[in-house]
Amino acid sequence: MSNQWRNFYQQTYSQGLRLLARTINKLVGRSAGKLSPYLPPGQIYQVDNYCGEFKFNIDTTYLIESTVWLSGVYDARTTKVLQSLLRSKDVFLDIGANCGALTLVAASIIKTGQIYAFEAGPPMQSRLQKNLASNPTLDHRVQLVNVGLGKARGQLFYQEDPNFPGNGVLFSDAAIQNGIQIDVIPLDEWVEINAIAKIDAIKIDVEGMEYDVFQGAKALLTRDHPLIYFESMSNHLVAKSHSIADIYQYLGLAEKVGE
Repeated sequence: MSNQWRNFYQQTYSQGLRLLARTINKLVGRSAGKLSPYLPPGQIYQVDNYCGEFKFNIDTTYLIESTVWLSGVYDARTTKVLQSLLRSKDVFLDIGANCGALTLVAASIIKTGQIYAFEAGPPMQSRLQKNLASNPTLDHRVQLVNVGLGKARGQLFYQEDPNFPGNGVLFSDAAIQNGIQIDVIPLDEWVEINAIAKIDAIKIDVEGMEYDVFQGAKALLTRDHPLIYFESMSNHLVAKSHSIADIYQYLGLAEKVGE
């Protein structure tokens, strides 16, 4: 098969899959993320009206970007939560921002406040920067922060998941093959250095390091009592010395465990 016909086939197939995903989204109100792995990798697109106003760059190699292209939304549930809870004047931290799918959701709401998008992984920093650069109106209210957050200052090693490009984990083992050294600081220290007066809301998706992030943010959590929306998955905690119950207890939410 010639490259011309291969490209034609892939484009036709991808457009059909997109139509199916959009139909599912309309019928059930959820993004069709499970269809994303069926897209051929390496296809390049641009969504022109993400969140009704932003340009969003797509490389179908990445699951999140594929989901946005197929369904028009990355995570419908989280998007609805952010839309219902964030306010125009909020100061919001997107910790584990990846390519910025939820950063831009926040930016569609926060017009007079400030957004700080934390992304430690160099491969996704460039993807996030490209999406921000494609939307010049965000220059003064969205700032990319290229550091990792943890319970203490130091260095960790970033490694991308070979099965899920764009997803990465920070390890303390310097022997990690192909690991990229990353500077890590406590959130409390970053807040002090940057003289952030108040933080209203935080979203955290850091592939198992959420407890470390919270431990490094004790002063901030005590001072501001921000809205917190975070992901914690059991498979990310297998090699950890803590459990999800420890995280809830640390946040003072022990009664919520099991709900």
